[in-house]
Amino acid sequence: MMFSTSQRRRGNIMVLTAVLMVPLLGLLAFAIDLGYIMNARTELQRTADACALAAARVLPDQADAVTVAQSFAQQNYANVGPDLDASNVEFGFWDRDHVQFIVPPPSGMQPNAVRVTLERTAGTGNPLGMFFARVLGADTADTAASATATYDRALCGPFVGIESLSIPGNPQTDSYDSEKGLYGSSNPGHQGSICSDGPISVEGTAFVRGHARAGKGHGVTQTGTTEISRSKGSRLKPLVMPPVDASDAAVNNDNDQVPLILTGNDLVSPVDADGNFLLDGGKTITLPEGTYYFNDFTLAGNAVLNTTGKVVIYLTGDLYRGGLVLVTNSSKLASNLQILMTGGTAEVTSQSDFYGVIYAPNTPVSLAGGSDVFGAIVGKTLLVTGDGTGHYDESLELEGLEFPTRTSLVD
Repeated sequence: MMFSTSQRRRGNIMVLTAVLMVPLLGLLAFAIDLGYIMNARTELQRTADACALAAARVLPDQADAVTVAQSFAQQNYANVGPDLDASNVEFGFWDRDHVQFIVPPPSGMQPNAVRVTLERTAGTGNPLGMFFARVLGADTADTAASATATYDRALCGPFVGIESLSIPGNPQTDSYDSEKGLYGSSNPGHQGSICSDGPISVEGTAFVRGHARAGKGHGVTQTGTTEISRSKGSRLKPLVMPPVDASDAAVNNDNDQVPLILTGNDLVSPVDADGNFLLDGGKTITLPEGTYYFNDFTLAGNAVLNTTGKVVIYLTGDLYRGGLVLVTNSSKLASNLQILMTGGTAEVTSQSDFYGVIYAPNTPVSLAGGSDVFGAIVGKTLLVTGDGTGHYDESLELEGLEFPTRTSLVD
């Protein structure tokens, strides 16, 4: 019996097909299941990113951050998302300088970052189930994703003018973090940004170590030999600067702790019947820790105001500081001296340094003289004509005040 060549070839193809079927099925299983694993990994990463960003927005409240992260995990559950266990939400400190997440935060520092980890693994009892790979004995596969997000209160630095910011003087700006120590001029930070919801004008020889961000639809104008070390442009969102609510301070305050001063032969209060505070003529007083409530607040004529502990001063009238007045914050922590204004005007002219915060979102503020500001100044409008330096304290955490924040993924 004779066989044709074509018949023998058909037989070989059938044999080869049968032999290759197993590796072909293996490749098919590999392609389909690998695609499934990669898609699951992508969904986990997206969910972890969303959870971390949402949690970072409510820091430093860790309990709220966990709740928010778990809520976002449920909202982004999709087909592969596991429940987010509280143990997989870690709080730490994001060190920008060294690009690392430190758990727990260094001593004395609050957490400013959160890391969220989502897992589908055998170890957590919820691995991914395979499809075709089961034929090859691979019933499950592990995958996981994590994301780290931080909030940044240094988006705006020492000078903020909500409606407009004008710097015709020759100041400089930079930053430091008082949680890491007092300001050191040898290595200033570059978070000395300036912000507004309106236009920004920078003139003379001003040097901004940071960003310059005007309001949406407005611009940053530079003249002279000014320098801005980082970006300049328009903000995408308005500033969040709520008005000062002094209603509680009007009732609950420590005005009875204001020391008496010697005037002539009499000891009298520097606060008059209308609630105006006046310290002048070289007089000196020390305000102890507490909350104070005044109308006008005037420091003039070589007066010396010392503060100890945390002092918060609410003003419903005007602020004036002029001449060779000394304001001494014994702690040198900006958050320990807060001047909060509901309106009026603020005129600050001095040659002595100021450690503190002036928060006056409904008040036109002017700053002159050669003194340095360690902290922040916020005004409805802000005019800076002096030649001192604004050193923004990046660690400012002021209860009741919402300095502009930014959350971002860092890892």
